[in-house]
Amino acid sequence: MIYKFNNIELDTDNFILWSEGAEIPVEPKVFNLIVYLIEHADKVVSRDELLDHVWQGRVVSDTSINNSIKSARKVLGDDGRNQQVIKTIHSRGYQFVAELANSDTGTEPTINQAQTTQVKTLTLVAGALVILLALTAVFLRLQPNTDAAVQNAKIYKIAVLPFFNNIPDSETDYYGFAIADQVIGALNYLKHISVRPASSIRKYATIDFNPITVGEELGVDYVLSGHYTIGHPGTENKLNNGNSDIRLTTELVDINSNEIIWRGKPILTHYNNTFMLQDRVARQVVDGLKIEWATDKLDSIQQNIPQNPLAYEYYLRAIAYPFSTEGHRLAMEMLKQSISLDDQYAPAYVELGNRTRRLAQFGLVEDVPMPDTEPYYLKALTLNPKLLEAMAHLSILYTETNRIEEAIQLAQAMYQLNPNNANSHFTLGYIYRYAGLLDEAISEMEMAVSLDPKNIKFRSLIGTYSAIGEHQKALDMTFNYEPSQFTYGWQALMNMNLGHTELALQQFDFIIKNHPKSLWANVAIIHQAYLQGKPETGLPAVDALVNTEVKDGETIYYTAAYYGLLGDKTRCLELLKKAVDNGYFNHLNMASNNYFAQVKSDSEFQQIVGEAKRKHLAFRNKFFPES
Repeated sequence: MIYKFNNIELDTDNFILWSEGAEIPVEPKVFNLIVYLIEHADKVVSRDELLDHVWQGRVVSDTSINNSIKSARKVLGDDGRNQQVIKTIHSRGYQFVAELANSDTGTEPTINQAQTTQVKTLTLVAGALVILLALTAVFLRLQPNTDAAVQNAKIYKIAVLPFFNNIPDSETDYYGFAIADQVIGALNYLKHISVRPASSIRKYATIDFNPITVGEELGVDYVLSGHYTIGHPGTENKLNNGNSDIRLTTELVDINSNEIIWRGKPILTHYNNTFMLQDRVARQVVDGLKIEWATDKLDSIQQNIPQNPLAYEYYLRAIAYPFSTEGHRLAMEMLKQSISLDDQYAPAYVELGNRTRRLAQFGLVEDVPMPDTEPYYLKALTLNPKLLEAMAHLSILYTETNRIEEAIQLAQAMYQLNPNNANSHFTLGYIYRYAGLLDEAISEMEMAVSLDPKNIKFRSLIGTYSAIGEHQKALDMTFNYEPSQFTYGWQALMNMNLGHTELALQQFDFIIKNHPKSLWANVAIIHQAYLQGKPETGLPAVDALVNTEVKDGETIYYTAAYYGLLGDKTRCLELLKKAVDNGYFNHLNMASNNYFAQVKSDSEFQQIVGEAKRKHLAFRNKFFPES
């Protein structure tokens, strides 16, 4: 069925919406909402009816419907003030009020056949012109500077793999991953490109790989790879006290057609100018794909170029170290050396903050207080206010330390810089989860996953699915990632919630035996104790999780839930209140979580949930005003 009204065409068979001949991206839930309102345009549709038929009875917040109506109006060229397409009937619901043209239903038309043919011809011509203009914009470098054009243009999913050292040498091998990381940072500023983060390609720095296989593993359309040589022609691959040249050759492979799209001309630069490679390789990519390179994006990238070659070398060595306890320590030393030589290079501060936080949280190092990493990120943003990586880290930090309004302002700024950046969507989703906007959180996180399916950072969506009771979805998603404590743990939890008790017990036992003295071992002990009817044996494991300096409201919420599960009502309510006070006000999750079954009738629990809801509503009304 094709519905036509105003300048809109809606194809319900192919789930496509056109506005003036251009295809407009629409979220599935919003698309279904529009279709339902059109199909029932003869009446007012209540919110309960929308919940039953569009959300299929799922429990959602009021703001989910409001925001979906708002999104529907936006794509239809309407708004809450004019209401020329979707009208709000106060206290009753919504009604589709635009005048429908004759829809394509397969029946005989009611207008003159010649007129119909003429209309269809004009529509096809208009569509062809729009497509031609779009192709011209993308491939002939005439990109219009409009948000609509950015949203409608093709998104190129690219992985930049570590470059191969033609003459392997321990002194220079680290360049392969380090330069790839820099190129990734440069491409992050281009709205038409979704580039895989360095964390997802790090493992390929030490193994032989087939670009096609890797591309399929990472879920991309294109793979950029290449090789380099350091040293003057005819000499060994040595730095020669900095008087060497670097020769880098790259190629771009189309994964779907298994073809080399282009092989770039060799880039030859002096060792002291190595940091210019990121700019030149990024230019090769956009030139090869015929993508417009906006001047303001080039300026952003140039802000990330260090001024001291030796400082840059320390930085490159630092980011090449693995994410391990020893790797973090070595990286931090290198980064401190880098900053001492060049205190104006923003990425060094971001990486130092990241490594410091990871060492404290995940390094299993005793007696290490939680560091204050905010100054590192603020320094980076002082040097480069558009550094996406710094904005993402700082936004997450603010979310976890009860500064959620500052967090969302940063995340929204990230989205404005690049709406097709997966990290921008994930960061928004992370914030929404803390604020109790679960549907919005899922929407943003699912968008991040669609842009970058293998990014382990985005597996946080598993917990969001669990929060709304989508346990099977959460379980299915765990198999998208390599086995780890995290995936084992969530598989066990979801199997428990799905009633697969024996399997859950086996998985908890596996974690305890194979990953002792870890966070997930404690989680496994807690749930094993509950399933075996021995809650007292699990309480010490909860105590171990609480006896830390963690101030993250969501982490505190989980420990409150564990105490509730094991029947310690006093500690449960104490920590639940602390979680809300520390900025976690996901009241829907609190109210629906069966872990709190033993305290739900308690007036103190109801007061805490009420306070969480109050904070949620204040946040929603400030950042998502009523449609």
